[in-house]
Amino acid sequence: MESNSETSKENNTLEANQAKKANESLTNKNEPNTDMKKLITKIDNRIKTKDVTDTKGHNFEDYELKIELLKGIYEKGYEKPSPVQEEVIPIALTGKDIIARAKNGTGKTASFVIPILEKLDFSQKFVQAVILVPTRELALQISSTVKEIGKYLNVQCMITTGGTNLKDDIYRLNYPVQILVGNKLL
Repeated sequence: MESNSETSKENNTLEANQAKKANESLTNKNEPNTDMKKLITKIDNRIKTKDVTDTKGHNFEDYELKIELLKGIYEKGYEKPSPVQEEVIPIALTGKDIIARAKNGTGKTASFVIPILEKLDFSQKFVQAVILVPTRELALQISSTVKEIGKYLNVQCMITTGGTNLKDDIYRLNYPVQILVGNKLL
């Protein structure tokens, strides 16, 4: 019987090897038709319920997203769209307004972050998207998701929340920012 430390070492080695392969595939630009799913470096071992697994069988490639965005999506650990993402992403990419409701952990944040990142014009250095949320913690979480998924797009995301110096926030807007995430300032 293996000890917990041996199993942990094997898991760490496996994850390190997967990350190394993903990094190699990013740097080898001569490789034709690079399989983007090789970029998945985070393994999600949580039990998945039907609200996450009951999909229509779409892939992120079906939405004709920028290659840099796909790299960020797969590196974040997403393998294929969840049901809420399958419903929201295509509609959001057309520019229509959406109200979506789903349980925690079903991919709601990526449902709106992916279309926002796809539609940004990175040649423009002004705020193109504003995401308003009810809490500081949610603003931090969404900003983190924007930066992780948009890693290869070099997206500039700024957070502004209550309890921070307004003067610093205004000064920050003098620099390129494409996405502004904030909560109500009271």
